[in-house]
Amino acid sequence: MELYFGNIITSISSLSIISIWIYIGYTYIKRNTIKTWGRRVLCIVLWGLWVCILVATRDDYHYSVRAAMGESIEAGLFTLPSIQSRLCTLAGAVIGFAALSSLFIRKQGYWKVMFFILSSTIIFKTLLIEASRIIML
Repeated sequence: MELYFGNIITSISSLSIISIWIYIGYTYIKRNTIKTWGRRVLCIVLWGLWVCILVATRDDYHYSVRAAMGESIEAGLFTLPSIQSRLCTLAGAVIGFAALSSLFIRKQGYWKVMFFILSSTIIFKTLLIEASRIIML
């Protein structure tokens, strides 16, 4: 329990992860009755960014970046060249593409597809990082 609710940052990040997964699940269940997907895409992008910032702060990723730049500082939980860092960077690029393309392509069908691409990517990122944390700690 200490791993997920040990201090304020871990508690907020854990609750944010749980809440975004609930939101994704609720949207999936209601997908056939939803008429407007644009707000849902915006919501998941902003919420996902919030979760990403919290998790990076929680895992001291900024120390890993500084350590990779040659400063004599201990890296955070995941080093910059780690598989977790590389896969999350690629997933972030997918999220960025989906978010930016949704600004220019204004069709409900497209937004619906982008919502599920964003959701899948966010779920992948959280599973990867949380499973890695359990294994490493």
